[in-house]
Order: sequence, then C-alpha cells, then structure tokens
Amino acid sequence: MARRARRRSHGEVARRFAANLRLAIGERGLRVAAQEAGVDHTTILAVFEGRAGPDLATIAKLERGFDVDLWPGRVDID
Repeated sequence: MARRARRRSHGEVARRFAANLRLAIGERGLRVAAQEAGVDHTTILAVFEGRAGPDLATIAKLERGFDVDLWPGRVDID
C-alpha cells in the first residue's frame, strides 16, 4: 500500500513538473527551448512523454534557462 502511494505521489510530481515545463516553454519550439536551457531536446520530450524524469542538474538548467521555478514543491498523497 505504501509503495503504491509513493508511486502515485511520484507520478503526480512528474505530471506537475511536465505541466510547469510546458508553460515555461510556451510557444517556442522544443528544439529552440532546449537550446536556450542548455539541454537536449530529447530530454524535454522524454519528460513530456513520461519516459524519464530529469536529474537535479537538468532541473537546475531548465529553471535557470527559463528563469522560472519548475519543481512543484510538496505534493500531498492523501
């Protein structure tokens, strides 16, 4: 049960992070946005598709590149 709740909370954090990232990118193309942030466009695509979660260095690059907080903070699992 606790394992399932952890997966749900991780999934919710990932979903919110991806949504924040989409907002930060706005109307820019994926490759242009990735270049501005200093990451590969396939990394952003993997986050959007839920295939991968970014590591801390990638999160920092994205937040610095777009000048916005992307990490959703604490997520309740109730």
